[in-house]
Amino acid sequence: MSRVDRFKKRKKISESTAVYMSSDKKLVEEFLNSDINEKKMKQIYKESNEHYDFKYDFNVSQDEAKDFLIKFKKDFNDERFNQLINDCKKEVINSIVTPFGLGKVVAAYDKAGGNVNTIHNARNKDFVDSDGTEYKNGLYATDEAKENYDSRGDYNSDEYHKDKRFIDINRKHSASKKDGTATDYMTGEKIKQNDSHDLDHVVSGKEIHDDAGRVLAGMDGAELANTDMNLKPTDSSINRSKKADSMEDFLSRKNENIKKIKELKSKDNLSEKEQKELTKLEKLKKVDDKKAIEADKKAREEQDSKINKEYYTSGKFAKDTAIASGKEGAKMGIQQALGLVITEFFTAVFDEILDIYKNGFTYGFDDDRFFIVLKDRLKKIASRVTSKWKDVAIAFKDGFISGFISNLVTTVINMFVTTGKRVVRIIREGLFSLFRAVKLLTFPPEDMSYEDSMHEAKKLIASGLIVSLGVIAEEYIDKLIRGTAILEPFADELTAVFVGAITGLSITMVVYYIDKKKNDKEMVDSLMSDTNQKFDNLDVLLNRLRY
Repeated sequence: MSRVDRFKKRKKISESTAVYMSSDKKLVEEFLNSDINEKKMKQIYKESNEHYDFKYDFNVSQDEAKDFLIKFKKDFNDERFNQLINDCKKEVINSIVTPFGLGKVVAAYDKAGGNVNTIHNARNKDFVDSDGTEYKNGLYATDEAKENYDSRGDYNSDEYHKDKRFIDINRKHSASKKDGTATDYMTGEKIKQNDSHDLDHVVSGKEIHDDAGRVLAGMDGAELANTDMNLKPTDSSINRSKKADSMEDFLSRKNENIKKIKELKSKDNLSEKEQKELTKLEKLKKVDDKKAIEADKKAREEQDSKINKEYYTSGKFAKDTAIASGKEGAKMGIQQALGLVITEFFTAVFDEILDIYKNGFTYGFDDDRFFIVLKDRLKKIASRVTSKWKDVAIAFKDGFISGFISNLVTTVINMFVTTGKRVVRIIREGLFSLFRAVKLLTFPPEDMSYEDSMHEAKKLIASGLIVSLGVIAEEYIDKLIRGTAILEPFADELTAVFVGAITGLSITMVVYYIDKKKNDKEMVDSLMSDTNQKFDNLDVLLNRLRY
């Protein structure tokens, strides 16, 4: 009810009170001559005093109002400050235990490139992780995939050049040469009937044979190599110069070699060998780099499309991804559930220690009493931890879902970019906070408004960002601690405590700052709630006086 509505209601009550109505003389005389019901009068007086003290002064000065607001604000901020201290304690414990304690244990099983084999990672021959680990032979999530590649066998040219597909396409290009419609794909010139030409693998057969992506997908090399897109006619001399090199390497070597043309032409007499070399270089000079690169690009796109489709739509990839995601979900679920239990345990222990400090452990020094109190305190701690079983179940469920999703996200990312171990961990920890924020916005508690759920989601996302920054900083702090001889044996423990404490405090301070913006509104809401309660009491009093 608004203040205007309250005023109108009280005005209506006042106007309907019998004081403002004309009186009946006969009724007045009867009332004056009647006996006084002292019992009823005492009851009315008693009930009136329960709701209102007639000794109160209704006049409120400006200074009194100011003092009231200052006291109200101080009490409100004191309550917020006490909440801040409690939050600091819990967040520090949680950060030490969960993301930088248990999270570090889980991270020990992380792999550069994630937990599922991808074509991009298998082909990545020169990756260096943030910890300095070098991967010169590709990144594989499983030993089986690595062994399959290592046992692929040597390249056999006959398997590619005597393949039926190669023979059929070669026959077709020979016919076009006779028709005068054949074109050299390297130079763009027409191939004459008497010209010596070869059918060239744009992407060489050896390169396809050694392609880690092809091996991972389990595709036949000759099938990929012998297609209309990858088999093109060119001058025999150019083809033999290209050999089994990639197009990029061939063009680079070609551009270096044709620089010799000027040197050879400057000589008066060339030997037979030099004349052959000059002729060869003159032909290489005709190669159009743009045409060659374009042909190479199209051939690779066709091959990559076939390889990606074969592998990423296979049942094996789906099965590997599901199993890896399930394992990651279980690890993240256990991390969050166990982290909540340990955090609650240490919080309860610290609260008991604080209570002991304030009130003493026992009332005396009797040994029997000591063990009774100790048992009682331990029971309180155990009861507090076990009372959180529903929260533990929810934490495991949320952790499992976010872990499952984080593995899917990591796998998708590794289809295009290789992720280091630390990035895998950042994705896992960051997605957990993002998942909780999305869950809160999608399924907010019944008593929470959309505005409040948005506010809480901001805090969850901010917490996730801080944890991610903490994971990045952890590596440098760990190196710093290990650089000190005295502290080196305790590096893991000190890193977890130090980074966890800083991260926990940072989360609390950022959350407090975000909350602080809502303080004024909350203070006004609290003040209005208190005022409305006073108005409700006043309405009760007015109704009693009326009747």
